[in-house]
Amino acid sequence: MFLSELNIGEKKNFLELAHYSMGLNGEHKDVESMVFNSFVHECDLPGYKLQKQDKIESILKVLSKSSDKHKKILVIELYGILLADGEVCASEADFMEQLADEFGFDKKQVAELQSWVEQMNSLVEKGYDLVN
Repeated sequence: MFLSELNIGEKKNFLELAHYSMGLNGEHKDVESMVFNSFVHECDLPGYKLQKQDKIESILKVLSKSSDKHKKILVIELYGILLADGEVCASEADFMEQLADEFGFDKKQVAELQSWVEQMNSLVEKGYDLVN
């Protein structure tokens, strides 16, 4: 939704984080893969090859230097993929807490961003229900 606002380096690092976060619950679910593919499309990086899955800590450090606006976009979009299956498991929540710490966000800010994503997901689901 907001990924076009990021610069090319942030987009690539975001895709690395998004793919990494998909596996935090122990599997890559089909719904998460669909969301990831939509992220690749939105970032205008077709055929992007993951290169930094073993460097997540360094990605977090690099992205922590982004503007607050871009960091909020990253959090929102990551919640988009984490909530694709309807829940954030404990390991995903731990990862988002680590991300928030690295980005300098407090728990209230992150909870507000997560809540917004949950509400948006609910509205989209309601829209599909209305159409179908």
